[in-house]
Amino acid sequence: MEIKLENLQGGKSGDELIRQMLSEILTGIKVKLVQPVLDDNLKIAGQLEELKEQARTEMAGLKETLAALDARIQQVPLVILAAIRDAINQAGEESQNGN
Repeated sequence: MEIKLENLQGGKSGDELIRQMLSEILTGIKVKLVQPVLDDNLKIAGQLEELKEQARTEMAGLKETLAALDARIQQVPLVILAAIRDAINQAGEESQNGN
């Protein structure tokens, strides 16, 4: 591996060169490794929020459907009793008409 020293300024002392190289290394790490991960995390967080909102919407729809079903189930005994009453009344009318 060849080290490129031409980008470093020639009049700097050894400590300054080390600081400059470390700065370039850290900047490179941030740009090439850390920032892409942060960007992906931000993208994933946005997608998770969208999924949460979609789940909330679907849950609200399910709750409405369950409430409607519950209301209809509550009416079933009344419908059955009304049908029995009507059948009895109809049978009574037929027997009175048949005499």
